[in-house]
Amino acid sequence: MNNKKELLEKRYPDATFPAPFAQTFDINFTKLDEGSTQSEVTVNKMWTNPFGIAHGGFLFSILDETLGSAACSVLNKPIYKDVKALSTTNHDIFFHSPASPGDKLIISANVVSCRKNMVFVEGNIKKEDETLVAESKGIWFIKR
Repeated sequence: MNNKKELLEKRYPDATFPAPFAQTFDINFTKLDEGSTQSEVTVNKMWTNPFGIAHGGFLFSILDETLGSAACSVLNKPIYKDVKALSTTNHDIFFHSPASPGDKLIISANVVSCRKNMVFVEGNIKKEDETLVAESKGIWFIKR
């Protein structure tokens, strides 16, 4: 994991991995391979909705960070040598079951396809017992 992160940080010295916003959620990356990432987060009560379950914005944010990191993981390919930045251009999320404070969530992401100016990624959030919490698909735009 650290080797890929170090390569990204070396190639993009002005970028921070994980993003400062995502660090708010104590996200921990357990895997960062080319085209595939995995992270973990334990739901904090501060990240819940009025009914005490994980807020959809929180779930979206941790998916966006993990999928975005998967997109970043392919930027060492020669076709991307002139990349200046990467940003989410479209990201859809589908909620399946609630998560509660104290639940450990495993977020997984895989690059489905790479194009010159776009990276297509999909992923999901599961609880430790494999219950599907949410899944998503997104497109990241490559800025040159």
